[in-house]
Amino acid sequence: MNTPRNLGGFALALALLAAGAAQAQSGSGYFRYGDARLALKHAIAVAEDPSDPADEPRTLVFLSAQPLDAAAVAAAFDALDAVREQAPAGGYVRVCIAADGSECGLFYSPEGFNSGGYGELALQRDEPAHVAGRWQLAQGEFLGTPYDFDLRFDTAITPAPGDALPAGGGAPGAAYNAWLAALAKGDVAALRRMGGDDARGRFPEDDPGTVKESLKSLRDGEPLQAQIARGRQHGDQAVLWVEGVDRDDIRRRGRVLMRRSQAGWQHVESDLDSVEE
Repeated sequence: MNTPRNLGGFALALALLAAGAAQAQSGSGYFRYGDARLALKHAIAVAEDPSDPADEPRTLVFLSAQPLDAAAVAAAFDALDAVREQAPAGGYVRVCIAADGSECGLFYSPEGFNSGGYGELALQRDEPAHVAGRWQLAQGEFLGTPYDFDLRFDTAITPAPGDALPAGGGAPGAAYNAWLAALAKGDVAALRRMGGDDARGRFPEDDPGTVKESLKSLRDGEPLQAQIARGRQHGDQAVLWVEGVDRDDIRRRGRVLMRRSQAGWQHVESDLDSVEE
């Protein structure tokens, strides 16, 4: 029986869409380090938000032997952690592409190998929503271990999800500064309430020694009060870009992860660096 013309056209359109989707997230090539060789079959790319507002955004391309969930990686506070959870055994390669199209290093797992400035990166597409290119090195050596690679990728760039928070970070920003105030005062009861499940282990009611160590550990590197430059919320998770001076008069700047529970917004993690005045 002949296929009706309109159904045939519809089937062709579906086939073209499927081919386009496959092309929009493709990766190939390999990475060899010593006797270890990782064959690459898939690629995703995510837009990285810089921790310092003065830094330009970068694109992170991840190539792996098995498919990766680009949306989950883009939504994660730490993209590398999200990729490790998805590809714990197979390994992966992360390619960093700067805003000007140059390479800003690569990382190879499971060997934990960093490299940059070697080989040749050629981009065929370098757009806000798509990146395609090839980075290859015929022969390299690190501390006596030979390595070489041929990395090919053609993939859409997945942005971080969420909506911008109002000035000051809204409710998550207020909760972070309240947590900092409790930390500075040593208000353990408030820290238990605002720190989520992790706080129960940090501040046990029957172990004052652990409480003292936890206070010292958490105070190191956290500002006494934070100025919040901007924030982004995605569901019950919010990322804040903060800056402030810690108890040692060192200026800190970076990102903070907040999560909303039935008890309200709670501090989860900070990624802050010291900056010069």
